[in-house]
Amino acid sequence: MKITTILSITLLILINQKSFAKQATEQSVNQLIQVMNINSVLQETLKQIRPQMDQNAYVTVKSIIKHDQLSPQEQIVANELADQMYQQSVKILAWEQMKPIYEKVYREVYSGEEVQAQIDFYSSEIGQSILRKSPLVAQESMKIINTQIGKILQTQEKDLQKLNLKLGRVLISKNDGVSIIRSV
Repeated sequence: MKITTILSITLLILINQKSFAKQATEQSVNQLIQVMNINSVLQETLKQIRPQMDQNAYVTVKSIIKHDQLSPQEQIVANELADQMYQQSVKILAWEQMKPIYEKVYREVYSGEEVQAQIDFYSSEIGQSILRKSPLVAQESMKIINTQIGKILQTQEKDLQKLNLKLGRVLISKNDGVSIIRSV
């Protein structure tokens, strides 16, 4: 009985420690955002992933027209689509839009102590080095993700073709059944 009481009290203490953790202040979160240079990293990341956006636009146009090579006119359409996608991304990910989101998320997720630890780390030389490499990591990650998404889409397209064949057979057999019933 004593063991369960001790375990219960210990559990309550551990659970409540999070609620007693000092919340991150607006000032400390803004300092972290500044030290991490999130605005510049975000804008640089957008530039880094532009080639993937171009590729996505090209693949989208190819899938619509159903052939592998784009004509010069189709390439123009793909380029326009890529430009439109990029401009939408720039608008949606504009710092004026994103800063309040980052502030809210950081204040809600991290304690004051965690924010300070990040400030300390990202203020260091190694922390700044990691931050400078973040856009490249995002670019390389997007390449891998796009490749995987391409594989998923190919698989799904094959699955849909099989499904269409099955549904076609079902409809034919239903129509045959209807014909037989009518002829009887």
